[in-house]
Parts: sequence; C-alpha cells; structure tokens
Amino acid sequence: MKIKQRIKKLGYKIKFVPHKTIKDCIACYNVRYKGKIIYPKIAEKLDIPLNEIWISEKWKNKENNILFHELQEIKYRSMGYTPRKAHKKAGKRN
Repeated sequence: MKIKQRIKKLGYKIKFVPHKTIKDCIACYNVRYKGKIIYPKIAEKLDIPLNEIWISEKWKNKENNILFHELQEIKYRSMGYTPRKAHKKAGKRN
C-alpha cells in the first residue's frame, strides 16, 4: 500500500507548516495508533491536533520519505520503544 493511502486509511491529516514553526525538527505527529495516543514531547509544545502529521514546508519535496519514517517511528513507539530508540530504528531500512 502506498504511503499516502496508509495515512488516509489511518485517518491522519498531513499538514505542511512554515519552517519557522517546526524549525527544531523536520516533522512531528500526534496520532492515535492501535488504541494508543503517540507523540513526541515537542508535539505538545507545537500544539499539534490529534491525528495530524506536520511537515516543514522546507522539506515538502521529501514528503514520502518523511511520512514513511514517521509511520515507522509511530509503529515502534506503539510496540513500547522509547522515542529515541523508535526514531533511530525508523531511520534504518530493513
């Protein structure tokens, strides 16, 4: 299944935001996945609504790669990995 189809099936909205808004990271999320609310701490500071994935407008041309990474990270977080470990694991292509 293509990445955008997966995002839609999960009920997530993709939002491109000004880079200055999300300058400390490329992308961020606040989502419900398998009954759990999953988000990195910075999502609270950014006040990301539930089921949204924000991407810096600066990185719009890398949207598919970023979304793939974010979905992998969300999956690992739901499995109990720490945010740091999930981020690192999502960065590896298995």
